[in-house]
Parts: sequence; C-alpha cells; structure tokens
Amino acid sequence: MAKHNTPKHRITKHEMKEDRFVTSMMQGADYARENVQNVVVLVLVFLVLVAGVVIVKSYFGKRKESAQNMLGIAQIAYQTGDFAEARDSLVELEKRYPKSDAASIGAYMLGHIYYSSAKPDSAGTYWQKFIESEYQDEDMILSTKAGLAGVLSDHGKFAEAARELEDLCINHPDYFNRQDFIYKTAMNYRAAGDTGKTKEFLKKFIEEFPESPNINQAKVFLAQIEAT
Repeated sequence: MAKHNTPKHRITKHEMKEDRFVTSMMQGADYARENVQNVVVLVLVFLVLVAGVVIVKSYFGKRKESAQNMLGIAQIAYQTGDFAEARDSLVELEKRYPKSDAASIGAYMLGHIYYSSAKPDSAGTYWQKFIESEYQDEDMILSTKAGLAGVLSDHGKFAEAARELEDLCINHPDYFNRQDFIYKTAMNYRAAGDTGKTKEFLKKFIEEFPESPNINQAKVFLAQIEAT
C-alpha cells in the first residue's frame, strides 16, 4: 500500500508574527510577575514625569498669562495718556518676564515713551532690546529701525541716520509710513550736507506724496538746492 503522508502545515508569516507577539507578551507577563516591585517603580517614575510635564506647562502658562495681564494694564495707561504709569508697568514687566512676547512688545512701547519724553538714549536701549528679541512683526520692526535712525540723528549722526532710512525706503516700498521715511531721509541728508542725495529724495517725496502736509516745505528746500 502506498503511504499517504499528511502534508505538513507551513507556518505563514502572519502566524510567525502572531507567535512572536504572544511570546513577547508572555515573557513580559512573566517578568512582571517576577519583578512586581520593579514594574511598580517604573510606573511611578513614568507618572511622576507626566505630572512634571503638566506642572511645567501650567507654570509657564500662568507666567505667560501674568505677563499679558501686565502688558494690558500698561497699554490701557498708555492709551489714556498716563505715560508714567505705562512706563513703570512696562519696566516691571521687563524685569519679571524678560523672555516673554509681552516683554518684547513692552520694550517697543518703552522706546516710544522714552523718545517722546526727550530721552533718546533710553529709547535706543529699549528699541535695541526689541530688535534683539526677534519678535516677528514687520511693521513694529520697521518702526523701531526708523526710531533708532532718529536716535542717530539726535546725536548729530545725520549721514548714518540717512543711510539707515534710505535702506528702509529701498527695501520696504509698501510700508504704510513710507512718506515719513522718504522725507526724513531727505532731511538727514540735508543736515549732513549731501545735496545730491537731498535733491534725489526731495524729488521722490514730491512725486509720490503731492498731498503731504510737508509738500510745500519740500518744494522750498528743493528750490533752494536748484538755485545754487
């Protein structure tokens, strides 16, 4: 009689994976039974780490909220004309939360407060802090750079101030305060004695902003240059 061999069952890849999974699970269960204390310790450590993350997030969340609240108080004082109160609040904000976005905005505001109080050096200090904070708001950055150029002008560095302003005019043609940039560029070049650049920017100003309140003064300055 011919022998009929029962075909051997081939283990599929799925079954191999399933077998390895079951084996590893059983080994894990055996380890847990033999090392209950170690497992408990590991679980406790994990829970402590999770709790630590939650606490840290909560802490920084509260700091951020406190910084924003201080900034809000300063902004209200600024809007109501109480610049002394706004200044004091912003200085305290910078001391308590120097790395916050609120402190960056506060430095920007302090620059304007000090500049309007005829303290250009203090204004420059805070405007420079704002630039170094790398706060991402183009209008605020450009306004700050113009302010720093104003500080240079106040110190008699007219040519340097004019070059800074010219750079803003060239690289940011769509800035909302462009006419102020161009006019101040012309005035700083005029103060520096550079008639060629003064004429260039006065013509640009007259051409682009014929309705400006400074248009008549610009025409007078241009006429004086062309008469010489």
